Amino acid sequence: MAAAFATPLAGVQVIEWNGSMSASFCARILSDLGADVLKLEPPGAGDPLRHVGPFAPNATYGNDAALFAYLNHGKQSATLDPSCPAGAALLKRLLESADLLITSTHASRLTALGLDSDTLRETRPSLVTLAVTPFGTLSAQDASATDTVADPLAAFTDFTLTHHAGYAFHQARPVHAPNAQPPVACADREVALATGIAAANAALWGLLEAQMHGEGRSIECAELDVIAHLLIEPVADYGRGERVFSRLREALQGTEVAGGLIWLLPCKDGFVMISPREEHQWERWVELLGNPPWSRDVALCGERAARNENWMVLQDEMAKWSREHTRADVFERAQAARVACFPVSGARDLLENAQLRARRFFDRWEGASESPLSMPGLPFSLRTSSGDELPRSRDVTSPRLGEANQALFEGRLGLSPAHVETLRQQGIV
Repeated sequence: MAAAFATPLAGVQVIEWNGSMSASFCARILSDLGADVLKLEPPGAGDPLRHVGPFAPNATYGNDAALFAYLNHGKQSATLDPSCPAGAALLKRLLESADLLITSTHASRLTALGLDSDTLRETRPSLVTLAVTPFGTLSAQDASATDTVADPLAAFTDFTLTHHAGYAFHQARPVHAPNAQPPVACADREVALATGIAAANAALWGLLEAQMHGEGRSIECAELDVIAHLLIEPVADYGRGERVFSRLREALQGTEVAGGLIWLLPCKDGFVMISPREEHQWERWVELLGNPPWSRDVALCGERAARNENWMVLQDEMAKWSREHTRADVFERAQAARVACFPVSGARDLLENAQLRARRFFDRWEGASESPLSMPGLPFSLRTSSGDELPRSRDVTSPRLGEANQALFEGRLGLSPAHVETLRQQGIV
């Protein structure tokens, strides 16, 4: 096993003050890369995600939320409310030695608190500020130029953002009864995770610029921008003249994905996707199936055009064979025959996936229960020419609420215990 090495962001000080899942994921990626991330949580209950399931069995209340642990492991937690003048003053002192501030607070509110980028850089010129918000900052001119932009201070969900941006174009269709089957939001926190990765890339650029030039940068990452950035196909379709949108499932649509190219086939224990799109792949595929009589019918499947036209008949014929086998059996046979194929996997399949295990993809969430729980780890590996590697398959823990308070307020800022207690009673820390 390769040796661990000094992480790329070792020594970088990050302060995270936000109510955004996107910003939290951004900060966690930076923590994965070695940054020292201090998460500021609301005094009392802490981050609301501490109380959102799923929860780990037998873990202490407030430290048992899996989503919170995924977004925040590796960070330190302190309680502070910078939305009041006394709390803002404490945050400004903390930022005097920080390299990056990540926030989801709108620019107008930051300015009112004296926490805007220009003010902060008067005492910390190299500070990078990153604002992760639904819509970014709009000038008065921008806001008055359109009637489609909502109040940037309002709360938005993945559901409203994906529909506002048009990304739900893909997710809203097709259905059998559009009037009875409304569009749904993104699955699996797509908006937050995609925006978090984009914001982390922006943060790395800002930190590099500050390191090279000694001057901080102000960065805005709008979730709307990130979602709209993904709209490759709808924009292309519009460009070629498509103007009519219907959510009604067309007749004979079935489970075919791309007629004559890709099929979704049922197995004993689920489904596989096969894609014998080239002629040589198709020949090896039907040979794998035992060269059934239908495979010799030129009008049915002799060429790709015929397979495209008769995809549903072919799907029924191929399913007669696939139903007699498990997903793993079909996958292994197809791979051996050099035919593109993969099993349709669920959560258990991912946890048992040999490739992910070989890459040491999963971290172990320690302290969540008697047995560590698997948790998705870094989506990339990093290795030097000498073979040193960024740690993978790590033991991770969820930060306890306010665990860094004493070291932060008494140790770093020099406040007396009595002063900290007064701030606590006032709801500031």
